[in-house]
Amino acid sequence: MKITRINIYAVDLPGKGGSYRRTTGFSPDSNSSTIVKIDTDAGISGVGEICPLGTHYMRGWAEGVRAGAPHVARLILGEDPFHVDRLNRLWDVKFKEDLFVKTPFDMALYDIMGQATGRPVSDLLGGRYDAPVPLYRTVHLFREHEDTAETWAKRCIDYRGQGYRCFQIKAGTAPDADIARIEAVCDILEPGETAIADANTGWSLTGAIRVANAVRHLPVIIEQPCRTMEECIAFRRHCSLPVKLDEVMETTQDVIRGYHAGAMDIVAIKIGRVGGLTKARRMRELCLDLGLTVVPDDVWGSEIVTSALAHFAQSTHPKYTLNTTDLTDYVEVSTADGCPERDGAVLSASTAPGLGLTPRMEVLGDPVAVIE
Repeated sequence: MKITRINIYAVDLPGKGGSYRRTTGFSPDSNSSTIVKIDTDAGISGVGEICPLGTHYMRGWAEGVRAGAPHVARLILGEDPFHVDRLNRLWDVKFKEDLFVKTPFDMALYDIMGQATGRPVSDLLGGRYDAPVPLYRTVHLFREHEDTAETWAKRCIDYRGQGYRCFQIKAGTAPDADIARIEAVCDILEPGETAIADANTGWSLTGAIRVANAVRHLPVIIEQPCRTMEECIAFRRHCSLPVKLDEVMETTQDVIRGYHAGAMDIVAIKIGRVGGLTKARRMRELCLDLGLTVVPDDVWGSEIVTSALAHFAQSTHPKYTLNTTDLTDYVEVSTADGCPERDGAVLSASTAPGLGLTPRMEVLGDPVAVIE
């Protein structure tokens, strides 16, 4: 089997409810997703997707994906899609850095391999566990919401009504406001519910320590308190609460460094950030061998990202899985049929071959680039 053609598409994904409040201010009303479709001489096609959050969240941005994607496509044209590890090494040598550009290609290769073998992608990632994966829900304040501690607590109650039991609230602003926000949310938690305070790198080291000391008696997980690994390592020396690292977890080397420094208990592995399912699996297996809890995750996206994420999460040992997310719950546009739907507060991957998807070509529209 050989790769014969690669189409690259651009699709805008408006957020449900519009822009929402983040540490950096309000997010864009819509984020631009890049979808890659790889065709083979066997008549099998696979799809992959990457959707950076504007320019404010990670190293990648949409225009960067679409500038780099044709270069990656030319590297793998004519190659065997089953040679996924070799192709990862190839594009890492010949297209340095910019892991996010490689993500949709790697994802599409897994989709092709699954369809060709009649197996779901979760089988290719090590095997499916029977238990559905619990979900977390990022709690958003939109423009119409007053930014008070009580509003954040009320929003958690709203999402509880939709079935969610793990609430990720946004922090990383003024420490006093964040302390009040965390206290208000923890006050409304019911048995079995979890709160995560995600600073998205927004605190200074001193601000993060101040917040952690003030809420040390509360049942909350602190996520990505500071911008750099050095700050997070220093922070952890002052914090007895569980710590989850996200933005600074990009490679296996980051996991090793953070583990040896005792910087975290939980690692968010975002497929889009780390360069695809191949690298995400390597990071996951390292975390599990080290006894770290993981959150199989991704940055943003539609059904294609969510399906890949569901397979990644479903093939992760439940003992070491905190939760995952359903990104289709955040966006208005649907790009494919066949995506698994959440059942209350859990998600299960499809058992269909590959990612289990049929792309909606009328939504993808005309490709922005064709490599053949």
